Amino acid sequence: MSVFVRTRSRIYAVCRQGRRSGAPLPDARSRLRSPASVEGFALIDVLVGLALIGVITSLTMVFLGQARTMLRIEKATEFQMEVDAASRFLETAISHAEPLPLSKSSPDQVLYLDGDGARIEFSAVQAIGFQSSALRETAVSLGQAGGALAIVQKTRRGSDPGASTQSEPVRLIGGVNAVKFEYLDGSTAASSWLPSWNAPRRLPAAVRFTVSVLRDGAAYSARGFARLDLANAQMPRTN
Repeated sequence: MSVFVRTRSRIYAVCRQGRRSGAPLPDARSRLRSPASVEGFALIDVLVGLALIGVITSLTMVFLGQARTMLRIEKATEFQMEVDAASRFLETAISHAEPLPLSKSSPDQVLYLDGDGARIEFSAVQAIGFQSSALRETAVSLGQAGGALAIVQKTRRGSDPGASTQSEPVRLIGGVNAVKFEYLDGSTAASSWLPSWNAPRRLPAAVRFTVSVLRDGAAYSARGFARLDLANAQMPRTN
């Protein structure tokens, strides 16, 4: 019993001496941890985090690049479809031209179709609303300031050139920087394309055209070809 008391007294004396000197008591966990091991673990965490950030950034840049490319392709496709739609509309409208005198005709100069490289005028039956149509005198031209291909229609009442009412210009397509019409003269054996048409009492055999559009720094174009089925028809002359 006295041995146990003496041992405990020595332990208390050592603890009191350690507390007075300020030295930390020995601990098994503190002995296992070393400054080198703590610093190495923190460096690994930083390297792994940087690697993950780099991978995520690379994937994000690839995704954004693909998204921008797809957006440009989608816009280009939409613009080209718009130009093609305008071209198909002109083809259909011109192909329905009929041998009727234009409102600008005179007794000495009766014109069924009048046009040059930048404009065309003709009379045709156009669709109006749903399942209805009406005779219209149509003029297609590039605006004076450029930038839009416009259509002006005149309501025809009968065959009298003066009996017409002009409507407001309607923009067919915007961003147009050039338009070119050409006219096929099929009255001779050697058919040829002419830059303008003002032959009296005759329609051209066909009309071809090119529409060029500039959008967002990119150029789009569409070509059209309209065959006039009534090109050889002749209206009876009136005295």
